[in-house]
Amino acid sequence: MHFYDWEELKREFMIGNYRTLKEFAQEKGVNYGVLRNKARDWLKEKQQVNREKNQLIFEKTLQQQVKKAADYNTWHVEIWNEFLRLVWTALHDEKTIKTKEGKYNVYVLERLANIMEKAQKGQRLALGLDENKEDQSEQLLSRIREIVQALHEPDETSVVN
Repeated sequence: MHFYDWEELKREFMIGNYRTLKEFAQEKGVNYGVLRNKARDWLKEKQQVNREKNQLIFEKTLQQQVKKAADYNTWHVEIWNEFLRLVWTALHDEKTIKTKEGKYNVYVLERLANIMEKAQKGQRLALGLDENKEDQSEQLLSRIREIVQALHEPDETSVVN
């Protein structure tokens, strides 16, 4: 007569990829009839363990996705803050906002206002303050493209001079 370490066998069954007691018995060389009598509740326990494991996996995955989304939004807010800082710096630079004659360059001020408006809208999207929450990442990318394009457009006064 064989003596089995039932605790060890149960542990192996619970953590293994066995679908049935019969499959497990064959692989371990245990008499199926003896195993079936000894392990009546193992399948139910294994199903419960798998449900709990799947729930934990789901929760952990969700936590990681939330952290990643939060990090991504934080990064976007930092980018928009930098754009606003650049606009602030430009507004306080006489060479940027005034012509050679000392008059305010309305075109430059208008461009800076447009950039600031786009940066504020992007910041609101990143902070989740906008009412339209659908496809925010695409809207954020669109705002960044608009700002980059606005920064690279030639200044009308520099083209004329």
